Amino acid sequence: MSALEPVLTRARARRSKVAIVSLEEPSLLEAADRLGSAVGAEVSVIGGKGVRPADDPRLGAVASVLRERWPERVRDGIHALDLAGGPLLFATGLVARGDVDICLAGPGTPADSLEEAVRWLVGAERATQARGYTSYLETGDGRLVTTVTPDTAGPLDAKGIAHLAFVAATHRSRVLGDQPRVGFLVVPPSRDASHADAELALAEFRSLAPGIPAAVEWNWPVPADPGRFRSRPNVLIFPDPVSGHLAQLLVREAGRIHSWGPLYSGGRWVVAGVPEGAEAADVVAVAALAAAGLAGA
Repeated sequence: MSALEPVLTRARARRSKVAIVSLEEPSLLEAADRLGSAVGAEVSVIGGKGVRPADDPRLGAVASVLRERWPERVRDGIHALDLAGGPLLFATGLVARGDVDICLAGPGTPADSLEEAVRWLVGAERATQARGYTSYLETGDGRLVTTVTPDTAGPLDAKGIAHLAFVAATHRSRVLGDQPRVGFLVVPPSRDASHADAELALAEFRSLAPGIPAAVEWNWPVPADPGRFRSRPNVLIFPDPVSGHLAQLLVREAGRIHSWGPLYSGGRWVVAGVPEGAEAADVVAVAALAAAGLAGA
């Protein structure tokens, strides 16, 4: 059985609403046709041959919610309408209004545009909330491993890293129903000062989520300790955006391992994307992971 089968079952029980942001990518449009039966989702396509934001009666309401969420970025009402006319921000505004649960952007959407859409959605708490994304890797033996990568908006302190770990662990619990085990990744402490930062994040996480096992981990063979990932974590926290991005790229391209994400989770909403070259099955997998991880459903 595929590792995704229980995820698809949970996703279908959610009956989510998904807004797909389309640039006419064939894989995305094919996935849109499959999401109803595969994920049990109500799907709308924004952009391309789907909904044109400029012609949609919700344009004004979306412009208002964008202006409310990030007033410093909006000059006036006309500017707000211009912003809302873009497919990605229009879909983000629909999520903010509660019209849809998931905004799913296609492989043509740049990563920095997706990050910025999340900042619009989060609003005044953007400096501390949703400061990174979750992905899922399918291992060779059929397990799913959750990874967390901070965003590029600037370094996070220990509390910020601990919050990301908590969000990811909670998401995994809803998606898979198993016990999260969190590993804060560093190189050996003799080689890098990041070990101390990870220990601070670990302490913050333990106070935030005392019932979830967590440890500082490194994957580096040393004579005194040849073991790797001794606590066998299933939620891996990368210390910075570069290491997380490169690791995802390496396992996906060189290791030919399935990697699904990014998913920015706000509990009752998700903003998600898929990498370049994603096939329709990958889009369906991301949508399933997003839907299964929704809170309160």
